[in-house]
Amino acid sequence: MKSIKVTHITNVEVDNYFLNNLCDFNSRDEIEFSAVTFAPRAGFTEGMEKRGVCAYALDAMNRKLYPKAIKELWKILKKENPDIVHLHLFDPTLIGLILAKMQKRKTVLTRHHSDALYKISSKFKRGFYLQIERFINARVNHIVAPSEMVRDILVERENVPREKVSVIPYGQITERFDHITKHKIEKVREELGIGEGDLTLVCNSRLYHQKGHVYLFEALAPLVKANPKVKLYLVGKGDFQPQLEELVEKHQIKENVYFLGWRDDALEIMANADIIVHPSLEDALSSAVIESLMLERPVIATDISGVRDSLDDGKYGMIVPPKDVDAFRRALEKMLENLDEYRLRAKEGRKHIIRYMSAERVAEEYKEIYQKLL
Repeated sequence: MKSIKVTHITNVEVDNYFLNNLCDFNSRDEIEFSAVTFAPRAGFTEGMEKRGVCAYALDAMNRKLYPKAIKELWKILKKENPDIVHLHLFDPTLIGLILAKMQKRKTVLTRHHSDALYKISSKFKRGFYLQIERFINARVNHIVAPSEMVRDILVERENVPREKVSVIPYGQITERFDHITKHKIEKVREELGIGEGDLTLVCNSRLYHQKGHVYLFEALAPLVKANPKVKLYLVGKGDFQPQLEELVEKHQIKENVYFLGWRDDALEIMANADIIVHPSLEDALSSAVIESLMLERPVIATDISGVRDSLDDGKYGMIVPPKDVDAFRRALEKMLENLDEYRLRAKEGRKHIIRYMSAERVAEEYKEIYQKLL
């Protein structure tokens, strides 16, 4: 039997472990992948090519460049001639879906957002994007939700037939974490100046208003005043950084909050944390929460999509309501008082993630979807 040809379309620029694992754990005799990104050639295309996957970079992140990119994508789909076009993220999904349908190809969508569109403040803009979402949902052949909450939004709020949606998390492998040696952790600890007795918090996310840093800072301020040894390290970059820098001044926690920017050694930094904090207001399935457990680090996360899946309803970490400053503060106080208990929970949480999100199992479930579509 000939292999199924699948072309992924996205706008990812950096190396992507989810798609890497999907390629690594499917036999090329059964699935032959290719990939297209609207981003420039960088870590994503390099990661794909390292796996023998033909990867194209359209270098069209600005929407003004879309007309040229669409023509190029049309030619790529003709050249690769995939049986299935696998769509990711909003703009690439809309464009890829239209071109795939014009060429009479099957489509799979992995939905990487939960309820973000419902939170758009402009009523006109919100309605416009939800209309596009309905257009996409009606025309793709199958949708993969990375968490149960995303599945529920699709089925209950957007009226997608339940049988059209599969819940499959992002596949995880231990190798990403096994190379984080004690030496590397100590090296980062020394670089960051983490001292004996410091209580280290790490937040790994984009500096974006929907990531909830505002509420985290407010929850943290009284703890810092009571214990100046509490330090918060922010890993990530984004347009919201100037506003966040003003907030740390306002809450008088400037000396305790460190903006580290984008870091290739983010996992090593997280491995130094006493507690990982994830105050986000939206996600489909948070990589930071998964990574916390894989590193066996205690984690406090807001009750958004995917968090209950990862933490097994709070069995392996603490879950607090989004935007609830008092709840986050109480959770921090409780966890700091019972760190040993929550370290043990995180250790068990790693076993849960390996069972539930095994990259091999995830790849097999995607393969079954491709096979059923054909």
